Amino acid sequence: MIQLLAQGCILIAAGWLAFVSIVCLLAPERAQAALATMGSNAAIQFGEHIPRAIAGIAFVLRASESKAPDLFWIGGWFIVISSVIIMLAPREWHHAYARWWAERIPLWFYRIAALPTLSGAAAIAYAAL
Repeated sequence: MIQLLAQGCILIAAGWLAFVSIVCLLAPERAQAALATMGSNAAIQFGEHIPRAIAGIAFVLRASESKAPDLFWIGGWFIVISSVIIMLAPREWHHAYARWWAERIPLWFYRIAALPTLSGAAAIAYAAL
């Protein structure tokens, strides 16, 4: 049962990543604006990192049954630990960091980054099955 739940969480996370890649490809201005808002308030801060940490836990739990156990184990722990650190750090730091990147990443780069991101989402979904 826990494996099915973990797999479902990973597939949802991969679907979200695919959605983000499509936004980056078709509406880079919206992707840039969304990046600039990260950490701007508590709802966005925790709304981003609690689901991210849950996905990381799902990666760790699914690692042994996945097609890439070492990557799922290491990647899952990285996601969990980095999410916890970001949630514990002052929210203003996260927001300033997100704004800094949003101001510097050119719009054309969002479109280019969309393709490997979509491929990564597909690879994650495949490896979780």
